[in-house]
Amino acid sequence: MRCVKCNVDLAETYTLCPLCGEKAVSDEPLLKGFNVAPYPPDSPIKPIPEEKKPSYGLSAERLRAFFNL
Repeated sequence: MRCVKCNVDLAETYTLCPLCGEKAVSDEPLLKGFNVAPYPPDSPIKPIPEEKKPSYGLSAERLRAFFNL
């Protein structure tokens, strides 16, 4: 895995770059023969969590309440 924005090699477990939050792509690492060490949990740079889209359940009751029917 690689971050195209930061140009760093990442472990296969990462889907987002912990440095910039960009999506990781599954490219071959540029540097061969190095073990991948995890980022420390107390690192000042935290990964950006993926935003969850709110789900709006539109039922007949909610529509009536919204339009005061």
